[in-house]
Amino acid sequence: MVRLSSLIAAACLCIAAAGAQDERSLTRDEVSVIKKKLVAVFESFGVPGGYSLEHENYNLPAEAYKNSGSGLYNLIGASADRRFGTQKAAEAEGKEMQKEYQKKMADAQAKGDYQEMARLGQEMAQKAGQIQAKASAVQKEPVEVTVNVNSNPGTVIDPDMVVFERPGAIALRSNVENGQERVSVYCDPVSLKETRQLSRVDLKQPEGGVSRRTAVLSITIEVSGPAAEVEPWVKKADMGKVLAQIDPSK
Repeated sequence: MVRLSSLIAAACLCIAAAGAQDERSLTRDEVSVIKKKLVAVFESFGVPGGYSLEHENYNLPAEAYKNSGSGLYNLIGASADRRFGTQKAAEAEGKEMQKEYQKKMADAQAKGDYQEMARLGQEMAQKAGQIQAKASAVQKEPVEVTVNVNSNPGTVIDPDMVVFERPGAIALRSNVENGQERVSVYCDPVSLKETRQLSRVDLKQPEGGVSRRTAVLSITIEVSGPAAEVEPWVKKADMGKVLAQIDPSK
């Protein structure tokens, strides 16, 4: 009888644990809400001039936990990163040229025109060299972008490091060395409502939690790469669109 009672108790615990797990798990639609916000932030920045997207990765949430004191939900975290470079653009141009000459070569071969085939071979080699030289001349260091939601890195605002500011957002440069730099863009319509009155970035989070599991209250974007590319590009970002991804209330 004791053994039977123990088995029943264990089964009840397993059922309760499974129920709690189901309660924490986000639905696919909820995860989609977060990813769409991350994608929208990337779209707000676009692609740096002369670059193409070479890599991207998303770190999406799967669970949301309740605040034990209030019964509301603790903020979930999510991030994504992209890397832009110039190598793929040069490779794409080379592949397109190769495809074009392969077709011309096949046509000449079908006609038995060996003189044309020889000419095409020389021309193809010459153009390949030109593409390689062009790629080497315009080769740039990559630009990397990382987006985080609901994080609070916290930093002191150095007045000389402000790239731009507006109600709800401020951008600060750092790690300036050997022509490279990082620009961090902090977005929070509440904590950064009046940036000129602040000496520190503090993206405060509600202690009692939030009512919506997918709530996004702040966004941080870090852009690293050549200073000559990073700063002008960040200044062109559509910050209105970025701020629109943040939920209006806590």
